[in-house]
Amino acid sequence: MRFSSFEQLPEEHTCLTCEGTKPIGEMIVIRERRTGLILLRARCKQCHNEKERGHRREYKRKYLKTWRKHNPEVNESYWRQYNAENRTLISARVYERFQRHHEAILIQGRLSRRGIKVPISEAKRLYKKFGGCYPSRFGLTPGGLRECERIRSAQRRLPKEKRFSGLEIRMMVYEDGYYITPSRQPVPYKIAAERLRRFQAKRAATRKEMGAAA
Repeated sequence: MRFSSFEQLPEEHTCLTCEGTKPIGEMIVIRERRTGLILLRARCKQCHNEKERGHRREYKRKYLKTWRKHNPEVNESYWRQYNAENRTLISARVYERFQRHHEAILIQGRLSRRGIKVPISEAKRLYKKFGGCYPSRFGLTPGGLRECERIRSAQRRLPKEKRFSGLEIRMMVYEDGYYITPSRQPVPYKIAAERLRRFQAKRAATRKEMGAAA
Protein backbone atom coordinates (compact mmCIF):
# COMPACT_ATOMS: atom_id res chain seq x y z
CA MET A 1 0.00 0.00 0.00
CA ARG A 2 1.35 3.42 -1.00
CA PHE A 3 0.45 6.85 0.38
CA SER A 4 1.56 10.36 -0.50
CA SER A 5 2.15 11.45 3.13
CA PHE A 6 2.47 9.99 6.63
CA GLU A 7 -0.84 11.61 7.67
CA GLN A 8 -2.73 9.26 5.32
CA LEU A 9 -1.45 6.10 7.04
CA PRO A 10 -4.08 4.05 8.93
CA GLU A 11 -3.86 3.69 12.69
CA GLU A 12 -3.64 -0.13 12.47
CA HIS A 13 -2.65 -2.70 9.87
CA THR A 14 -2.58 -6.49 9.56
CA CYS A 15 0.70 -8.40 9.36
CA LEU A 16 0.43 -11.22 6.83
CA THR A 17 3.21 -13.19 8.53
CA CYS A 18 1.81 -13.49 12.06
CA GLU A 19 -1.76 -12.54 10.97
CA GLY A 20 -2.10 -10.04 13.79
CA THR A 21 -3.53 -6.51 13.67
CA LYS A 22 -0.97 -4.10 15.11
CA PRO A 23 -0.56 -0.32 15.52
CA ILE A 24 1.10 1.47 12.63
CA GLY A 25 4.16 2.14 14.81
CA GLU A 26 4.90 -1.60 14.88
CA MET A 27 4.64 -2.03 11.09
CA ILE A 28 7.33 -1.55 8.42
CA VAL A 29 6.92 1.91 6.85
CA ILE A 30 9.47 3.17 4.30
CA ARG A 31 9.77 5.99 1.78
CA GLU A 32 10.51 5.05 -1.83
CA ARG A 33 13.58 6.77 -3.23
CA ARG A 34 12.35 7.27 -6.78
CA THR A 35 8.69 8.24 -6.29
CA GLY A 36 8.84 9.74 -2.78
CA LEU A 37 5.68 7.81 -1.83
CA ILE A 38 5.19 6.21 1.60
CA LEU A 39 5.14 2.40 1.36
CA LEU A 40 3.34 0.43 4.07
CA ARG A 41 4.54 -3.17 4.04
CA ALA A 42 2.32 -6.01 5.21
CA ARG A 43 4.88 -7.20 7.78
CA CYS A 44 5.42 -6.05 11.36
CA LYS A 45 8.84 -5.15 12.73
CA GLN A 46 8.96 -8.21 14.99
CA CYS A 47 8.41 -10.65 12.12
CA HIS A 48 10.85 -8.70 9.96
CA ASN A 49 13.61 -8.88 12.59
CA GLU A 50 13.04 -12.61 13.10
CA LYS A 51 13.50 -13.24 9.38
CA GLU A 52 16.21 -10.71 8.52
CA ARG A 53 18.84 -11.76 11.03
CA GLY A 54 22.32 -13.22 11.12
CA HIS A 55 24.41 -13.19 7.93
CA ARG A 56 21.49 -11.81 5.88
CA ARG A 57 21.26 -8.65 7.98
CA GLU A 58 25.06 -8.23 8.04
CA TYR A 59 25.15 -8.53 4.24
CA LYS A 60 22.50 -5.82 3.86
CA ARG A 61 24.32 -3.53 6.30
CA LYS A 62 27.61 -3.88 4.37
CA TYR A 63 25.84 -3.40 1.03
CA LEU A 64 24.15 -0.21 2.28
CA LYS A 65 27.47 1.14 3.55
CA THR A 66 29.07 0.55 0.12
CA TRP A 67 26.07 2.05 -1.68
CA ARG A 68 26.20 5.23 0.42
CA LYS A 69 29.90 5.56 -0.32
CA HIS A 70 29.44 5.38 -4.09
CA ASN A 71 26.16 7.38 -4.24
CA PRO A 72 26.68 10.32 -1.86
CA GLU A 73 24.44 12.74 -3.78
CA VAL A 74 21.47 10.36 -3.98
CA ASN A 75 21.90 9.40 -0.34
CA GLU A 76 21.98 13.06 0.74
CA SER A 77 18.85 13.90 -1.25
CA TYR A 78 17.07 10.92 0.34
CA TRP A 79 17.79 12.07 3.89
CA ARG A 80 16.78 15.66 3.07
CA GLN A 81 13.21 14.41 2.60
CA TYR A 82 12.76 13.95 6.34
CA ASN A 83 11.37 16.72 8.51
CA ALA A 84 14.06 19.34 9.20
CA GLU A 85 12.77 19.95 12.73
CA ASN A 86 13.04 16.24 13.64
CA ARG A 87 16.57 16.12 12.18
CA THR A 88 17.53 19.08 14.35
CA LEU A 89 16.11 17.47 17.50
CA ILE A 90 17.85 14.16 16.80
CA SER A 91 21.15 15.90 16.07
CA ALA A 92 20.83 17.87 19.32
CA ARG A 93 20.23 14.67 21.31
CA VAL A 94 23.17 12.89 19.68
CA TYR A 95 25.46 15.89 20.28
CA GLU A 96 24.32 16.22 23.90
CA ARG A 97 24.97 12.50 24.53
CA PHE A 98 28.37 12.73 22.86
CA GLN A 99 29.30 15.72 25.05
CA ARG A 100 28.24 13.88 28.23
CA HIS A 101 30.11 10.64 27.42
CA HIS A 102 32.81 11.97 25.09
CA GLU A 103 35.84 10.19 26.56
CA ALA A 104 33.92 6.98 27.23
CA ILE A 105 32.63 6.90 23.63
CA LEU A 106 36.21 7.26 22.35
CA ILE A 107 37.34 4.32 24.49
CA GLN A 108 34.32 2.31 23.31
CA GLY A 109 35.25 3.04 19.69
CA ARG A 110 38.90 2.01 20.13
CA LEU A 111 37.82 -1.32 21.59
CA SER A 112 35.03 -1.96 19.06
CA ARG A 113 37.40 -1.39 16.12
CA ARG A 114 39.45 -4.29 17.48
CA GLY A 115 36.44 -6.56 17.90
CA ILE A 116 35.77 -5.96 21.62
CA LYS A 117 32.21 -4.78 22.27
CA VAL A 118 31.62 -3.01 25.60
CA PRO A 119 28.57 -1.03 26.78
CA ILE A 120 28.91 2.67 27.53
CA SER A 121 28.71 1.98 31.29
CA GLU A 122 31.80 -0.27 31.10
CA ALA A 123 33.62 2.31 28.94
CA LYS A 124 32.88 4.98 31.58
CA ARG A 125 34.30 2.70 34.28
CA LEU A 126 37.48 2.13 32.24
CA TYR A 127 37.82 5.87 31.66
CA LYS A 128 37.45 6.64 35.35
CA LYS A 129 40.00 3.98 36.34
CA PHE A 130 42.62 4.18 33.58
CA GLY A 131 42.07 7.60 31.95
CA GLY A 132 41.14 8.81 28.48
CA CYS A 133 44.14 7.18 26.74
CA TYR A 134 43.00 3.61 27.50
CA PRO A 135 43.93 1.26 25.83
CA SER A 136 46.45 3.19 23.67
CA ARG A 137 50.18 3.48 24.31
CA PHE A 138 49.89 7.20 25.12
CA GLY A 139 48.63 6.50 28.64
CA LEU A 140 51.43 4.09 29.60
CA THR A 141 54.48 5.04 31.65
CA PRO A 142 58.00 4.37 30.28
CA GLY A 143 58.01 1.26 32.47
CA GLY A 144 54.70 0.21 30.94
CA LEU A 145 56.07 0.56 27.42
CA ARG A 146 59.08 -1.56 28.38
CA GLU A 147 56.74 -4.15 29.90
CA CYS A 148 54.77 -4.30 26.63
CA GLU A 149 57.98 -4.85 24.69
CA ARG A 150 59.09 -7.54 27.15
CA ILE A 151 55.82 -9.47 26.75
CA ARG A 152 55.94 -9.07 22.97
CA SER A 153 59.53 -10.38 22.85
CA ALA A 154 58.69 -13.35 25.06
CA GLN A 155 55.90 -14.37 22.67
CA ARG A 156 58.10 -14.58 19.59
CA ARG A 157 58.88 -18.19 20.36
CA LEU A 158 55.16 -19.10 20.45
CA PRO A 159 53.01 -19.96 17.40
CA LYS A 160 51.10 -17.00 15.96
CA GLU A 161 47.71 -18.35 17.02
CA LYS A 162 48.83 -18.41 20.68
CA ARG A 163 50.27 -14.90 20.79
CA PHE A 164 48.50 -11.95 22.37
CA SER A 165 47.69 -8.97 20.16
CA GLY A 166 49.15 -5.54 20.84
CA LEU A 167 45.81 -4.40 22.26
CA GLU A 168 45.58 -7.35 24.65
CA ILE A 169 49.15 -6.74 25.83
CA ARG A 170 48.43 -3.08 26.56
CA MET A 171 45.22 -3.99 28.40
CA MET A 172 47.18 -6.42 30.62
CA VAL A 173 49.84 -3.78 31.31
CA TYR A 174 47.15 -1.25 32.23
CA GLU A 175 45.69 -3.79 34.66
CA ASP A 176 49.16 -4.22 36.21
CA GLY A 177 49.21 -0.51 37.05
CA TYR A 178 51.78 0.78 34.52
CA TYR A 179 49.73 3.80 33.45
CA ILE A 180 49.98 7.54 33.92
CA THR A 181 47.63 9.16 36.41
CA PRO A 182 44.41 9.92 34.47
CA SER A 183 44.54 13.65 35.30
CA ARG A 184 48.05 13.89 33.76
CA GLN A 185 47.48 11.87 30.64
CA PRO A 186 47.71 13.59 27.24
CA VAL A 187 44.60 13.85 25.06
CA PRO A 188 45.15 11.58 22.00
CA TYR A 189 42.67 13.27 19.63
CA LYS A 190 44.14 16.71 20.43
CA ILE A 191 47.62 15.41 19.65
CA ALA A 192 46.37 14.04 16.31
CA ALA A 193 44.59 17.33 15.54
CA GLU A 194 47.76 19.30 16.22
CA ARG A 195 49.80 17.00 13.97
CA LEU A 196 47.24 17.39 11.19
CA ARG A 197 47.26 21.18 11.56
CA ARG A 198 51.07 21.28 11.29
CA PHE A 199 51.01 18.95 8.28
CA GLN A 200 48.43 21.08 6.48
CA ALA A 201 50.38 24.28 7.22
CA LYS A 202 53.59 22.70 5.90
CA ARG A 203 51.85 21.47 2.74
CA ALA A 204 50.31 24.91 2.13
CA ALA A 205 53.73 26.54 2.52
CA THR A 206 55.28 24.06 0.07
CA ARG A 207 52.58 24.75 -2.53
CA LYS A 208 53.07 28.48 -2.09
CA GLU A 209 56.82 28.13 -2.68
CA MET A 210 56.24 25.99 -5.78
CA GLY A 211 53.76 28.55 -7.12
CA ALA A 212 56.22 31.39 -6.54
CA ALA A 213 59.03 29.46 -8.23
CA ALA A 214 56.85 28.77 -11.26
